[in-house]
Amino acid sequence: MRRLLVFGLLSVVLSSCGDTPEEDQVKKDEPKEIIGVQTLFDTDKFTDQRHLALLKELRICNAFQKDTSNYMEPACSPRFFRVLSISDVIPVENAFVVQIKAFVGGINLRRSVVFVRERGELVKANTFVANLIGFQKNKSGYNDLILRFNDNIEGEIIFYNCIFQWNEGKYNYKSCELIEGATWRQRIKPEFKDSVSNDIRNTLIKNQMIL
Repeated sequence: MRRLLVFGLLSVVLSSCGDTPEEDQVKKDEPKEIIGVQTLFDTDKFTDQRHLALLKELRICNAFQKDTSNYMEPACSPRFFRVLSISDVIPVENAFVVQIKAFVGGINLRRSVVFVRERGELVKANTFVANLIGFQKNKSGYNDLILRFNDNIEGEIIFYNCIFQWNEGKYNYKSCELIEGATWRQRIKPEFKDSVSNDIRNTLIKNQMIL
C-alpha cells in the first residue's frame, strides 16, 4: 500500500531531470555554488593531521588499534572516518563534520556527524544517518549540507537528496530536492516542494535518520 501511495505521489509532483546534477540540487532561479563530496574510505593517510587529532579528541576511535578490518573497535584511520570543514571562515578544528563508514560500531549505514567547539569543548550538533554528497555555499559562513538518505519501500531502495542549513547552533532541514530509484532520478516540481519536503522530513524522523 505504501508503495502505491508513494509512486502515485511521485507521478504528480515530479518532473523529469534533464539538468546536470548540480542544477538538480537547487532551483535555477536561486543559483548557489555547490562543491561535490565523494568519500571512498580507500586511503591510509589523512590529508590534514588535525583531522586525526580531532578524532582522538572525540574518542570515537581506538588510537592503539592497527587492524582496519575491525569495525567494532575502529582504528583512528581514514579507512573508517573522514573529517571535513563545514565553514570557509571558521577553522576546521572548531566546526566540522565526520563521515563514518557503514558498519562501524555495528551500524550498517553511513553516518554524518556535525561537531562544533563551545567554550573549548567539542559538542555534537547533529547526527544524520546519511551520506554527505556535497556542500552548498551560504553567506552565513556555514556551508549548507547536501545529504543523501536511504529509504526502503517494499524492497525497493529509494534515495532522498536533502538540503540542511545552519541556524541557532545546528543544521536544520530545509528541503528535499531529488528523489531517486534504481532506474530513475527526478527533481521535485517547485510548486510541490514544500509539501513533499515536509512529508520526506517526517519519514526521515520516523526512520530515525535525523538525530
